[in-house]
Amino acid sequence: MKKMIFCLMALLMLVACRNSDNQSQSQEQNDTVAVTQDGDWAQQTTIMSSKPMVVDFFATWCGPCKELAPILDEVEKKHHDDVIFQRIDIDQNMDLVQQFNIEGVPTLMFITPKGEYQMLIGLQDAQTIENIITELLQRSAK
Repeated sequence: MKKMIFCLMALLMLVACRNSDNQSQSQEQNDTVAVTQDGDWAQQTTIMSSKPMVVDFFATWCGPCKELAPILDEVEKKHHDDVIFQRIDIDQNMDLVQQFNIEGVPTLMFITPKGEYQMLIGLQDAQTIENIITELLQRSAK
């Protein structure tokens, strides 16, 4: 299972790198990320991050996903220095949907730097997300 989390995190970083073309390149990176690729990325990619991650699996056609987006934006503003936030469009990343058995959207995945994770399915309120992020940061500090 840890191998799948590492693969997910590596793919997320690759997606983030692709999306960073639209963002300022002068932004300082505070997280420590090491990605190595040798052959098939899904089998041999490793990634280490000093920050926990929140991954939002969403769909553009999903009503609850649209309701969750501004909630996540606000939570991200509060935690942008200590948590990595990533959004994954399930229609563009079917391999991840299958690999992680995403059964509904929105699905939030909370991942510690050690690869431990927790998933929530469905629309969540800001307080629920905040509580899990607090737990995530506490577990990551250990």
